[in-house]
Formats: sequence, structure tokens, C-alpha cells
Amino acid sequence: MNSCVGENLNMKLIPENSCEDLGQLCKDPRARAAVLVDMDAVAQEAQLRNFEYAKAVTLVLEPFTLENGLLTPSFKIKRPQAKEYFYKAISDKYAELDASDAVQEKV
Repeated sequence: MNSCVGENLNMKLIPENSCEDLGQLCKDPRARAAVLVDMDAVAQEAQLRNFEYAKAVTLVLEPFTLENGLLTPSFKIKRPQAKEYFYKAISDKYAELDASDAVQEKV
């Protein structure tokens, strides 16, 4: 198993020793695809409807902590702060999805 990949990640999509560090893995489209495959399997098992499936993910190195203001003292996500903190990543992901939808419509 690749030492920089978690145990639950779908390893079929990521070759052995394909990353030098976790930061590189977070940026690897194959890692994002592997996470989505696993999330789709969980969604299918839970019998979610198509619109309830995640369409894209962004992997980040920094954990949600009290220190960076993303968690409450009871370890719940501070949604407004998380939205602000990840605003650029969220905007970029929506732009990426819009672009891929536009390409699929042309086909």
C-alpha cells in the first residue's frame, strides 16, 4: 500500500508510490477520483438519489481545528467560517463543474 494514502481510499485508481507527499496526493486528480468512487459506493448503499451524490471533492491538508477557527469547542464545523476559509476552493470547484457540464452539453 502506498504510504501516503489512507486505508479506506480506493487503491485501484492510484498506483503504488505515486506521490512524494500528502500535499501532492491532495492535488492529484486520481486521488480525488478515488475518494469520489468510495463516496458514490456509500451513497449507493444508502440508496441516495442522484442529486444527493457528491459531484466533486477538494482534498486539503489542513485539518479543521479549534485553533484555525473552523471548529466549535464541541467539535462541530463552523459553517460560515469554513465557507469563508475555503471560498476560493469552492468557487474554483463550481467553475470546474460548470466547464465540464458545458463540454458534456456540446457532445
